[in-house]
Parts: sequence; structure tokens; C-alpha cells
Amino acid sequence: LFDSEKMSKSRGNVVRPRPIVSVLGIEPLRYYLLREIVFGQDGGFSYDALVTRYNGDLANGLGNLASRTLTMIERYFGGEIPQPAVAPGKEQYASGSADFASEALTKITQLYERLSFSLALESIWEMVASVDKYLSVEKPWTLAEKPEDRARLGAVLYTAGEGLRIIAALAHPVLPQATQKIWRQLGQTEPLGNIQLDQICWGQLKPGTKTGKPEGIFPRVDKSEAIERIEAMEQEQNKAASAPEPTPAPTPAPDRKS
Repeated sequence: LFDSEKMSKSRGNVVRPRPIVSVLGIEPLRYYLLREIVFGQDGGFSYDALVTRYNGDLANGLGNLASRTLTMIERYFGGEIPQPAVAPGKEQYASGSADFASEALTKITQLYERLSFSLALESIWEMVASVDKYLSVEKPWTLAEKPEDRARLGAVLYTAGEGLRIIAALAHPVLPQATQKIWRQLGQTEPLGNIQLDQICWGQLKPGTKTGKPEGIFPRVDKSEAIERIEAMEQEQNKAASAPEPTPAPTPAPDRKS
């Protein structure tokens, strides 16, 4: 369905992917389709929902988490993964993070195997929200102001970085280009596509690893402007598709003079 109406060529409401890819990119379109529509079933599509998902899940969600985590590692630890040392009273959280990651890996891998892409992505973005909330609660920017909290600051940013690494691995089948960028920014040298999900576990992010320069993954867009651009390109393609083909020039008669 497109805006609550069934898509059909006769109605002229078939959505063309090329304008969307030109404005937002191919990965946001793939993410939206796999997240919003249950695989193998009919579903609804609208430009408004597409851009809302882009800004909410990709720009403000995964993109923002990657940016803030990598920026703080660069700012407070010179661009090196800190030690996962745990300050007194935080041992339980460190253990809980490993357990949470292990359970998420098992659950999401099983959902992928069942082709339940929508539920798999929902679970991955629960991890995004969890790590983001962890940073908001721990406030590493405040810890950085007190030298006595240095060890705790390192533990917090290691936890966030390791969570981001696992999220990148889990989301890679759907967002291969964006997650590979995050993977490289975390200092991981082996291509992410070579790593199987059953090889991923908590604690594989090595302290001292040099991270790459933080770069934006999904820049936020203005919804109205993005939709206008997509619709304008859609109309241009529709006009080009419906334009009559030019009549070929007549072939000149052969010269019969001898």
C-alpha cells in the first residue's frame, strides 16, 4: 500500500526507488522496508513514515550513538579504546552488559535465521536505546571533569564502544556500508563482512586500539524538504516514462543513378 491505497501502474502510485536513493541513500530504504514490513507479507509505505524512520532510528539513533561515543573516546582518551576497568560498585553492571549482549546476540541471530527481519531490527534498536540511555545516566562528560573518576570514565566509554561494536555487527546485514564505517572508526581492521555473528562476543574490543576520526553516518534531514525533493524527482521520472517516443527520421531513398 502507498498512503493507504494499493499500488498499481494504472493508478500511477507506484513508488520508484531511484528518487529515494538519490535523497536518502539506498541503506535507509532497505532498513525501512525490512523494519516496517513483515518479510513476505503486504505492508504500507509512505514518504512521511520513511523520513520519520530515517531521522528517528538512523540519524538520531545509531548515527548519534556512534558519533557521541567515538567523539568522547577521541576527546578524553586521545582516540584509543580505554581499559574496561570497573570502579567499585560497577562490577555488577559490567557483568550485566556481557550477559545482555550474549542474550541479544543469540536472540537476534535466531530471528535472522527465521527471516524475521522486522523483529531482529527492533531488537537491535533496543540495544541502541540501551547504550544511549547508559551514556545519559553515567554522564561521561561529567566524569571527565574529575581526575578521581578517570577509571570509571574509561569503563563507561569502553562499555559504550563495545556495545556499539556489537550493534554494528548485528546490523551489518541490513546496513553494510554504514556499519562498516562504524567498524573502521572503532579501529577494527578485518572487514566486517568476513565475520560471522556466532564469532562475536562481549569483550573482543581490545583496549589501546586506535580509533578512526569520527564521521557522520546518517545526517539528519528536514522532513518536508526531503519529501518535496523525492516527489519532484518522482514526477520527473513519471513524465519521462510517459513521454511518447520520438518518431524516427525517414530513411532516405537510395540513389539509383548509375
